[in-house]
Amino acid sequence: MRGYRWRGLAATLCLVAFGIAGSPRATLAAGDTVTLWWNQGFYPAEDQAFRDVVAAWEKASGNKVDLTFYNGSDLPAKIISAITTGQVPDICYVDNGDFLLLPQNAWNGKIVDVSDVVSTQKAEYNKTALTAASLYDNTRHARSFYGVPLKQQALHYFAWRPMIESAGYKVEDVPTTWDAYFKFFEDVQKKLRAKGQRVYGLGYSLATKDSDSTYLFNQFLVAYGGGGIVTPDGKLHADDPQVRKAAIDALTALTTPYKQGDVPPGAINWGDPDNNNAFYAKQIVMTPNATISIPVAQMEKTDQYMHEILTESGPNGPDGKPVTSLVSIKLAFIPQGAQHVDAAKDFLKFLIQPKNLDKYLAAARGRWLPVMPSIVRDDPYWTDPADPHRKVATHQEVDGPTMPWFQSFNPAYADVNAEQIWGKAEANVMTGGMTPEKAADGALQQITADFAKYPVPAQ
Repeated sequence: MRGYRWRGLAATLCLVAFGIAGSPRATLAAGDTVTLWWNQGFYPAEDQAFRDVVAAWEKASGNKVDLTFYNGSDLPAKIISAITTGQVPDICYVDNGDFLLLPQNAWNGKIVDVSDVVSTQKAEYNKTALTAASLYDNTRHARSFYGVPLKQQALHYFAWRPMIESAGYKVEDVPTTWDAYFKFFEDVQKKLRAKGQRVYGLGYSLATKDSDSTYLFNQFLVAYGGGGIVTPDGKLHADDPQVRKAAIDALTALTTPYKQGDVPPGAINWGDPDNNNAFYAKQIVMTPNATISIPVAQMEKTDQYMHEILTESGPNGPDGKPVTSLVSIKLAFIPQGAQHVDAAKDFLKFLIQPKNLDKYLAAARGRWLPVMPSIVRDDPYWTDPADPHRKVATHQEVDGPTMPWFQSFNPAYADVNAEQIWGKAEANVMTGGMTPEKAADGALQQITADFAKYPVPAQ
């Protein structure tokens, strides 16, 4: 954990060079101190960019900010504790808040409505971001904006060019159709094994913990036609034959390579960093990952970043069409009980001005993608043809078909993720001897029980 406190004009010395956009109004009474709990970034420049926005708002508003950065693994529990005791900060942001705590707390009436914040940039946001930020409050029996969209992530695919070439292929040989794409990396494994290399073709995260395995299964579920498991009205469709078939197909596709030896045996216990580490160690040829952090972390290694690591949006789906990306929209929020709601909203309005948000996101090296198409249109950084990774992710997440995670429609799915229902279903197939059909039926039965706790009425 690292804490930072910013006061007055001392923090504004470099703002002219940073180019922060000005405040849209000057009517807010000065003198408040807004408390922010913020997810620490992966790169020092990311945190510095956020500090610069904070300092610019302090100067423009006459208010002060008490800013503390926390490790993302510690922050959710701290926020939950604060909401429970009522001793809350004015603004919270945690990278996995859309998975871990925001939908349920909005359901329970613990989050402040921020529709007036979102409305200042509503025309700038893409539809998926707005949908994800619109959550259901069961105490008000209404859906409204309880989160302010800041950034997004989706699943991308990463592979080693030198391994592909060592197996006798060219990058251009990688198929674009679903089954052939994954079979290709199994074939690369066979050819490299024949040369005496102990490598695995596929780096699937298959554990019953952390978010990478959750992301991978659910994206496969969507690819196989199961995107309607929860509809925007909050209703579960576990009894839909298409959803059941998609669940069976996704379980089969992910567990069969593991049982065949095309995925490392340890993948059943991988945490979020482990597929990254296995990739860097060149133990795997290809791995899916839910940001472009794999290449970005190697940016200082020019050959690896520019030439050796491939970033791809993945193949067309089993139906031959582009796969809709399941996008996680990252949301800032104000807990009920915050002492300075008006000032907190004013800061968030300032942060989401496109120029300010762009500066903050760009400092993360493209690890997070914009939720405002105008940012991409106006800043060539995001589509720089010289960068082999960022432009691929931008095209996939900003231009391609996307949809929000299911917990945006009903918080029950956040429970599904927290309980690792699908990861346990995978384990039942991989190590428990269960058929994908039986594992899918068991998972869908558990999911149905979770949804019974969150009845969203017809609207």
